[in-house]
Amino acid sequence: MQPALRICNITKRFGSLVANDDISLQVRAGEILALLGENGAGKSTLISILFGHYIADSGRIEVNGQPLKPGDPKAALAAGIGIVHQHFALADNLSVLDNVMLGTESLFSITTKKRAARAGLMLASEQFGLQIEPDALVGSLSVGQKQRVEILKALVRGAKILILDEPTAVLTPQESESLFATLRTLVAQGMSIISSVISSARCCA
Repeated sequence: MQPALRICNITKRFGSLVANDDISLQVRAGEILALLGENGAGKSTLISILFGHYIADSGRIEVNGQPLKPGDPKAALAAGIGIVHQHFALADNLSVLDNVMLGTESLFSITTKKRAARAGLMLASEQFGLQIEPDALVGSLSVGQKQRVEILKALVRGAKILILDEPTAVLTPQESESLFATLRTLVAQGMSIISSVISSARCCA
């Protein structure tokens, strides 16, 4: 079976510093792959290359056998790649629903298309077991709930490959257990997940 994501010989340098050195790996549908390493090992750099924030000096990335355009987050999104950063990109003064719509709809559409967006959010929430109140202000949520919103944002946008950057670093042990349960649900439904993990932290097996 063809891998959902294939990374081939990726190298990235910042001046004399080699952040990624000839990295090759692959992940299939229904798999979780952990990028394990100390701080500064290059995990976040590789994730940034995958999502188009950085361009590798050499190597290539394929999604379902097709080349992924480098340095283009829109191309990554279109290919079904979603990312949840360690530091969430959410507006605390907006609702969960508005945050999910933000970046995918125009400001006018956020007002006129809320009914359809709410239905899509609730469908994803039910399908993947990510319970959330659409009208809750993000600023009132716990860290674990905010992470849930970020995951839902990626799923609503059609992500089939989910990348998590040190997802347990900001969570309590109880929130981490909840995240692991969520990830198991996602892979059971065919998602591919790549998660960077500090080597001293517990992995999401």
